[in-house]
Amino acid sequence: MIGFCIAVIFLCVQTACQSANLETANKTVVFAMNWEPVGFYPLRAVDSASYYAQTLVYEGLVKYSPNMDIEPGLAEHFEISQDGKKYVFRMRKNLCFSDKSSITTEDVVASIKAAASKYSPYKDDYRDVKNVIGNNGVIILELYEPCAPLLSRLVELKVLPERLLATQDRGKRALMRNPVCSGPFVLKRWESGLELVFEPNPYYWGKQPGVKRLIWRVIPEMSLLAMAVNRGDVQVAQVDARAWASYLIKNQNLQLDAFVGSRTLYLGFNLKHSPFDEDKVRHAIAACVNREALQKRLFDGFAVVPASDSAQGRWSFDKTVRTVEYDPQRAQQWLGEQGFRLTKSGFERQQDGKSQLLAFRIKTTKDYSEVGEAVAGQLRAAKIPTEVEIVEFAALRNRYLQKGDFDVVLWSRSSGPDPDSYLIWASKGPMNFSKFNDPVVDSLILKGRTATSIEERKKIYSEIQRTLAKQVPWVFLLQPKLLLAHQKRVVNVSVGGQTKMGLPWDNPLFNAARWEVQ
Repeated sequence: MIGFCIAVIFLCVQTACQSANLETANKTVVFAMNWEPVGFYPLRAVDSASYYAQTLVYEGLVKYSPNMDIEPGLAEHFEISQDGKKYVFRMRKNLCFSDKSSITTEDVVASIKAAASKYSPYKDDYRDVKNVIGNNGVIILELYEPCAPLLSRLVELKVLPERLLATQDRGKRALMRNPVCSGPFVLKRWESGLELVFEPNPYYWGKQPGVKRLIWRVIPEMSLLAMAVNRGDVQVAQVDARAWASYLIKNQNLQLDAFVGSRTLYLGFNLKHSPFDEDKVRHAIAACVNREALQKRLFDGFAVVPASDSAQGRWSFDKTVRTVEYDPQRAQQWLGEQGFRLTKSGFERQQDGKSQLLAFRIKTTKDYSEVGEAVAGQLRAAKIPTEVEIVEFAALRNRYLQKGDFDVVLWSRSSGPDPDSYLIWASKGPMNFSKFNDPVVDSLILKGRTATSIEERKKIYSEIQRTLAKQVPWVFLLQPKLLLAHQKRVVNVSVGGQTKMGLPWDNPLFNAARWEVQ
């Protein structure tokens, strides 16, 4: 009899486990991407894949709603003083990290101070903060001057345990591959080069994710990724426009959500190098690039031809701005005005007693090699000898861009919901790799940060867009749409009006906590 009871209990337990495993399997979503994160330590792992992964496991005091409004996150309430110099956040009760430890006022204060420290890549986001005070669940930020972008910067704040930030390496070793999570997911497993597995964070304050398991599969080649989507091995993925248009569109089980993109592909000039420091030379190069042809050939129409690096889905975008159009004959005229004459080798001139040929290499990464070759082909057709040099991502940024060791680069810039562009276009901006220097733009950027109304800020950023379009420190090539192909049974990949507004920083996992499997 005892043996029979034990057998019945074992069978019930086994059945329950099988049922739970079946539910997990039915509510598992496989997401695929070409890359994997560098890590989960937000003060060092700043690549796009790491940012996407970090948004799954971390949360700040505030966050973006589905309609891109800023709403409470770990803070249940926040207030901004009338003069814009004081921010008060009241934290939720009984908050916990994924290791069951409490999220305290001290954790938040330490996280803000770490993000604002000299060791942080985000320190410029907090340069207007004079003081951070935390006491009994209340966080107070006192500012030197009003800072309109600050609230959007606090969305990106990753709240980390103070005990780890206080260590000698400020938590880097502990958090890089083993995040202590404050967001909706936890990292359960990471097999480098293969996949990362996330599950709901049982100690998250908000609604639990709609999926029981989220698997991030690493598929380096876009063609193989598209094939995996077509077979059904992958349920959600960012796909190539031509793959969708050529065969994925025929798959009756798939749906495409096309979001207005926030990433601008550009041809950037080093304004410290001759002849790229001359306005008419940059205009001439821009006039030799047929951007509409690039759009049709490489993106099958799933991209827009921009006049600036402002994303079309943002409130700050000015559709009236115009930049240099495709016109090779006008390009020859501009070059002639700068002393260049067309020879068998290309456009040449005498400069300081030496012959100067307008010829250059475009540095770029593997991801943009096809775009680079297409642009180089157009320039060669316009008698401007051009080659493409492929370098690794980290080398491009650290070896060449940061040190100014380049003439022309083909890269991309993603923009967030707030249009503040200090990092890119201010004369002292840490990501102003082109060394663009315009006192008027510097003044406008400062005004844009301190202005208190959307109407005033919109006028300011419109003027910045016009200035950039006129001076052409970059040739604004394309803004590709973010294309997420997914099985129809996976819902909430897009919410509300996001296809028109775009997702913050083109983050394909922005809605992952809202995904559900039907």
